[in-house]
Amino acid sequence: MPKKPSSRSHHSGVTSAASRTTNHQSSNGAGRSAALLDPVKAYGQNFLKNPAIIDAIVAKSRIKPTDKVLEIGPGTGNLTVKLLPQCSSLTAVEYDPRMVREVTKRVEGTSEHHKLTVVQGDALKTAFPYFDVCVANVPYQISSGLVFKLLSHRPLFR
Repeated sequence: MPKKPSSRSHHSGVTSAASRTTNHQSSNGAGRSAALLDPVKAYGQNFLKNPAIIDAIVAKSRIKPTDKVLEIGPGTGNLTVKLLPQCSSLTAVEYDPRMVREVTKRVEGTSEHHKLTVVQGDALKTAFPYFDVCVANVPYQISSGLVFKLLSHRPLFR
């Protein structure tokens, strides 16, 4: 793992979009602040922005309406907002507290907010809940460790 910036809190917590109430409404869940967040190079962040790639990932995931989805590295939530209508629930694991706030904010006030739980933590160290499908856009430097963790995860998933 890369050296973490010293200002980063080591607190690990869970934020559920369903647990917060707000009057904020958006037709697509997109927030203006998503464009204002810069990737942190030390975290290896690379935000998924291309709608065609996002749509291809969603299609290839073959998510069923009954599926519980685990998303690793939701970032600004561009993929998250496309996955939520497809599944019964989605747990997103995000390392960066800024992104936890961003993805939560993007989903608040939408009809899908009750399906989302965001866990702030290191995906390599966080215990995963039960899930049927894992979808991820992860930094290169954790890809091998994450693959090994997922291969040893039980129960097996699709």
